[in-house]
Amino acid sequence: MEPAIGKPHLFLPTAKDVWEAVRDCYSNLENLSQIFDLKTRLGQSKQGERDVTTYYNEMVTLWQELDQCYDDVWENSNDCARHKKREENDWVYMFLTGLNQNLDEVRGQILSRKPLPSICEVFSEARHEESQGELCNKI
Repeated sequence: MEPAIGKPHLFLPTAKDVWEAVRDCYSNLENLSQIFDLKTRLGQSKQGERDVTTYYNEMVTLWQELDQCYDDVWENSNDCARHKKREENDWVYMFLTGLNQNLDEVRGQILSRKPLPSICEVFSEARHEESQGELCNKI
């Protein structure tokens, strides 16, 4: 936490009280511009000249930052599970969309599966395909 933000709350009795006070003071904008920026960056992100691992790590970092912007309240555990599955599917679509054309075959294979694999499985398959392609190019 930045000292300028934390200092006014220094003498609150618990860490929980500090975080709640900071949240109440600074969350009134609901992080709208940060959410907009993160979603824009996610939508525009492409693998480009980077390897699959670097591209994936950037995407995961952006997804984690975006997740921190939301303060979701669930009615029950089913709500949370459905949301997480939909969110993970969205991550798969975003990740696959940004992959280079040389990975079209693995992209097609992944998209033909029902249900979609997890984002970790998708990354693993894309990375494997990339390394196979690099190996073939060296031969």
